[in-house]
Amino acid sequence: MFTAFSLMLLGLVMLYFGAEGLVRGSSNLGLRFGISPLVVGLTIVAFGTSASELAVSMNAAHVGQTDISIANVIGSNIANIGLILGLTAMINPVTIDIKLIRIDIPIMIGTTLLLCILLIDSVISRSDGLLLISGVIVYTVFNVLQARKVQAKNNEVAEIDFDESTNNILKDVVFIIGGLVILSFGGKFLVDGAINIAKLMGVSEAVIVLTIVAVGTSLPEMATSILAAAKKMSDIAVGNVVG
Repeated sequence: MFTAFSLMLLGLVMLYFGAEGLVRGSSNLGLRFGISPLVVGLTIVAFGTSASELAVSMNAAHVGQTDISIANVIGSNIANIGLILGLTAMINPVTIDIKLIRIDIPIMIGTTLLLCILLIDSVISRSDGLLLISGVIVYTVFNVLQARKVQAKNNEVAEIDFDESTNNILKDVVFIIGGLVILSFGGKFLVDGAINIAKLMGVSEAVIVLTIVAVGTSLPEMATSILAAAKKMSDIAVGNVVG
């Protein structure tokens, strides 16, 4: 039991620092190209902080633990909206951009409904996966094109720079690659630990993942949104959760 908990703890720590590195590198790259804070939150930061969920779910799928893959996604989304957005609002009341209300939140709800439809036969097939990935690509391209129409908020961008000491693109790339490597190992350790604990306790892996693992893999989102809320950057805080 101690070894399993140690694996999970090590995995959580690696996920946090791996995602932190990935977020810093990707955020800096995005901000260098003058992308607005809201779009950075919806795309670059959202992808970066979701890398921990991706790492855990892909590692679980690789070893045949599909319950963990699905439960991790669902549990993390619950944690994002309930726990992270709740904590963010408690630190600083958040102002919602009209774009989120009109476009992004309806897309988020629509994506959730689509998942419910795809799960009617209790299987997420390869074609289902291709459909979901295609949707993400279209959504990302749409956001980037929309970003070009939004006036750059240079002062706002400077305030939310996650790594002010990063002065060149090479360092950003190092952060991104290093974060991905750490995330991959952290995801493996966390999945292995969760499976072992579930077996020792005689409970379903899905229960462990919906609770401990879901909150654990949401730590990067939590850290990012809380930091943004503390700096009164609602666009990043909410965009990260919705994205």
